[in-house]
Amino acid sequence: MMFIYDPDKSCSTDDQIRADLKPMTTILPMILKKIIVIDALAIERITTTSKQSNSGDCGVYAIKYIEFLSIGRQTELVNGFHMPKWRRKLAVELYTLDCTP
Repeated sequence: MMFIYDPDKSCSTDDQIRADLKPMTTILPMILKKIIVIDALAIERITTTSKQSNSGDCGVYAIKYIEFLSIGRQTELVNGFHMPKWRRKLAVELYTLDCTP
C-alpha cells in the first residue's frame, strides 16, 4: 500500500491524487520486483497526521512514518512533541554506525 502525506487537503481531491499516482502503482512494483514479490500498490490518503513546525524535521517525519506504518502503529502518534527526542536518537544511531568509506 502506498501512503501519502497531504497537510493541505484543499489543494487536491482524492481522485486527483489517485490519478496522479496511478503510474507509480505500476512502475514502482516493476522496479522492486527483483527485491520483493508485489503486483500493485494501493493508494491511501492520510489526512490525520500532524504537520511539521519547521523545515528541518521532514526527514525525521518521513522515517518515523515509515517506521510506524511498517510495525502497524497509528501514524497520528508521529507529532512534533516527540521530534527532538527522535532527532537525537537518530543522530546517535547514525553516529554509532561504522560509516567509513
